[in-house]
Amino acid sequence: MPSVSLRLTDDQVSWLDAQTRQFRNRSDVVRDLIDSQMGNLDRPIILGTASTEGEKPLPSNTLITKESLISNNTLTGGSKGEIEKYAYARKTLGPNSIPNDLLDCDQLLREFWSVKKGVRSERVFHRVINKLREWTPAVRRSALEAAANAGWPDIYEPRQPGGRQQQQGTDWDALEQSLPKF
Repeated sequence: MPSVSLRLTDDQVSWLDAQTRQFRNRSDVVRDLIDSQMGNLDRPIILGTASTEGEKPLPSNTLITKESLISNNTLTGGSKGEIEKYAYARKTLGPNSIPNDLLDCDQLLREFWSVKKGVRSERVFHRVINKLREWTPAVRRSALEAAANAGWPDIYEPRQPGGRQQQQGTDWDALEQSLPKF
C-alpha cells in the first residue's frame, strides 16, 4: 500500500489524536475521512493552486475526479478525454449518457449497468446500446429486466414464447415395423 506524508498543525494533530481509539490509529482515521469523501467526487471539481512543495504542481483550473491518475503520491491532471473515458467505468451512468431514442428504458438500463458483472467501458456500453436499438421496446424491457435480475455481463434477446421445440416422443412400434425382418 502506498504511504503518504502529511504536514498538520498542532490543532489538527490534537483533533486527530482525539479521534483515535484502541486498535484505531491515526492512519485509520485519515483513511476513513478519505473514504467518506470519495463518494462526493463523482462530479469534477476545480482545485485551487497547488503547493510549490509538490513535484508536479497542477494549474489552478485542472479538473480532478475520483478516477484521476495517481503517480508518485501526487495527483496528475487528466485531459477532458481521459475523464470521459472513465465515465462508463462507474456503476452509475451520467445524466446525459442514455441516448434519446432509448429513453423508454432509461431506468432499466441504469439498473442493469449498476448490477452487471464484468467490464464496464465505453465500448461495452455502446455495444449494449446498439443491441437495444435493434429490438422493439417490449423486447428491450424484457431483456434488460432479465439481465439486471441475473446480473449478467451483457443483455441477450429473450426467447420467443414457446421456447425450444419440444422433442417428439419416438414411436417405437412404427420404427420396429419399418425395419426389415431377419
